[in-house]
Amino acid sequence: MPFSFKLSERAQVVTILILAVVALALAWHFLLRSQFDQRARNRQTRDDLKNSPFANLTIESLNKIAAVEKAASAALDADWARTARRLTTIPDIRPDQTHIDFVVTYAATHKTLEARAKSRNITLPPGLGVPSGITSTEVVRERFVQLKTVEKLVDLVMDQHIRGIRGIKILPTVLHYGTDQKLICEEFPVEVDFSTHFDSLFDLFSGIFEEDRVFVFNKIRVASDPTNEDVLHIKANLSSLVFP
Repeated sequence: MPFSFKLSERAQVVTILILAVVALALAWHFLLRSQFDQRARNRQTRDDLKNSPFANLTIESLNKIAAVEKAASAALDADWARTARRLTTIPDIRPDQTHIDFVVTYAATHKTLEARAKSRNITLPPGLGVPSGITSTEVVRERFVQLKTVEKLVDLVMDQHIRGIRGIKILPTVLHYGTDQKLICEEFPVEVDFSTHFDSLFDLFSGIFEEDRVFVFNKIRVASDPTNEDVLHIKANLSSLVFP
């Protein structure tokens, strides 16, 4: 005899009610509750935006603020460009020059400085301290800048009525980077050893601030001549600056 399960009409009604309550509870938990939570978060977001200092700003106001910020940024960029031009010692660097161009320029520069020194009875060290040979194309630009640095430095020193340049030595190039790791400038230091009078030393300090002849003093050593107290022996490290 097969098993059969029959509920009374009242029991069926109760069962349906229980199932309806369970269904409502599940709907609340999985559907409606998440919607109420999202509604609460949206209300909190609206309150935060209402209390924000930007709540009353319109698109037009935001565009005006952006324009002011853009103009201020452009002004800062222009100021930096002017400052860089003022501080650049070697402004005319050609990136397409070859080692042959360097050899030709080196010979011409050496000849010009020797002639000028001879006309003033000033002695120059052989080779100007700049290596004439180039073994790699990567160092062509660096050699050009070093040669230009020595040329301007020797011109500057000779303008101060020195007695003679005893030595010139090229020092390693120094690269300066910003906090964003972008190159700010290149520093090309040169050690120069010369003799001059006391008054001419102050003229040298003034000369290094002339446009296109700006040099940075890194180190200086001054010693008096044992036979002539009016003569000073100077050994100084001066650097030219090149901005990208």
